[in-house]
Amino acid sequence: MNAGPKSYILPVLMTLLLHGGIVVLTAFTWFETDPDSRRVVPQYIKAELVDLRSQTEAKKDALRKTEAKKQAEIKKKADAKAAAKRKVNAEAKAKERALAKEKAAQSAKQEQAKKVADNKKAEQQAAAIKQQAAAKKQAAAEQLALSKKQDALKKAEQKRQQEAQRKVAQAERERQQQVEQEFRALEEAQRVEAQAAAEQAWAANAKQLVASAESVIIAGVQSQWRRPPSARNGMVVGVRIHLLPTGEVDDAYVTDPSGDEAFDRSAVNAVLKAERFPSLQAIDPVVFDRYLRQISLKFRPEDLRR
Repeated sequence: MNAGPKSYILPVLMTLLLHGGIVVLTAFTWFETDPDSRRVVPQYIKAELVDLRSQTEAKKDALRKTEAKKQAEIKKKADAKAAAKRKVNAEAKAKERALAKEKAAQSAKQEQAKKVADNKKAEQQAAAIKQQAAAKKQAAAEQLALSKKQDALKKAEQKRQQEAQRKVAQAERERQQQVEQEFRALEEAQRVEAQAAAEQAWAANAKQLVASAESVIIAGVQSQWRRPPSARNGMVVGVRIHLLPTGEVDDAYVTDPSGDEAFDRSAVNAVLKAERFPSLQAIDPVVFDRYLRQISLKFRPEDLRR
């Protein structure tokens, strides 16, 4: 270790004190001697030239060594103290670290325990929520099933009532249809009966009209018939007469010849000469169309017949 400026102070002071002592001793001796004695042959002091510088340097070296040793001891003590202090500090820090580590471990343990507790609580809450949700879902499903069942029962009841009403309505319709059918059948029977009666009455009336008209036609034709000389008993000729509603003869022709042309021609000429029957205009057109529009007459020499 290098000595600082303070390490030279002690050697310098010792050197100055040594020289000062020599000077003081010399002066003291000087002042105590009588003046007379001064004239005595001076006593010479044998002095040896000492290299004070070397001595000083040696002393300085010794002082430096001593100081260095002292400083080394001080440093050693200081280093030991510092080491002890560092050891104490290190131990304190180690203890603090251990305490901090233990505290951190305890805190971590507590945090982990809290985390586990929180997780467990969260899991329990989640399980409770899930259970509540499942219960709600189950309740909702049961309610839905009950609602569906009630709806099904309601619909079934409505359907049953509708079916019953439909059957009642169907039975009523069928009854009404039966009544209507019976009524229509009665009406139809009455109508048929009335129509039959009317037709009978009409037919009877028509028969009378036709008979009367035929009598008129036969009389008219008979008044115009001139039998030819070749006519003989037993001859018969059939003639078809076409009449108009006005009573006019539209056409006449032989349908069943007698074999005697002159006889046949005389019958047709008799019809054509009759020409018209005015009384036929008053006859019902239906009767005329059905019975008188076309009529057939048979001509015999002895008589004229329908």
